[in-house]
Amino acid sequence: MKINFFTIKNAQAAGLRVCSGGILGLREAPEHRVELAFALKELGIDSIPINILTPITGTPFEGTRPISPFEILRSFAVFRFILSSAQISTAGGREANLRDLQAMALAGGANGMLIGGYLTTSGQGTEKDIRMLYDLKRPRTLPNLAN
Repeated sequence: MKINFFTIKNAQAAGLRVCSGGILGLREAPEHRVELAFALKELGIDSIPINILTPITGTPFEGTRPISPFEILRSFAVFRFILSSAQISTAGGREANLRDLQAMALAGGANGMLIGGYLTTSGQGTEKDIRMLYDLKRPRTLPNLAN
């Protein structure tokens, strides 16, 4: 898979801090996820949201079989291994795809999460997310925008 870095490199050259990640479950192979992680590392991306496909009726991916929660968690662990100092956030699709295992993403690779609604799906509610952080003994924080 050939990845074009033109836009990202131009944004960085202009002094912008780039946040870039991906969507798991778009019928990609595990090798493609590893390739994405290394591409993000090569570009020096330190803020990486990982979304998980939630098939929506009427879209090209409506019939896509979801990847298993275990496969999602394993993907987060691989991203953490490759991008050891990055802020990796679990984002859209985590509630529908990880279900009761959402906390495991924060224990095994992700060190942040987006809360509330997403572009095409709604979240589980801020209160549940805050409770999950409390149960994991993780503080609520804001992104480090100092760089």
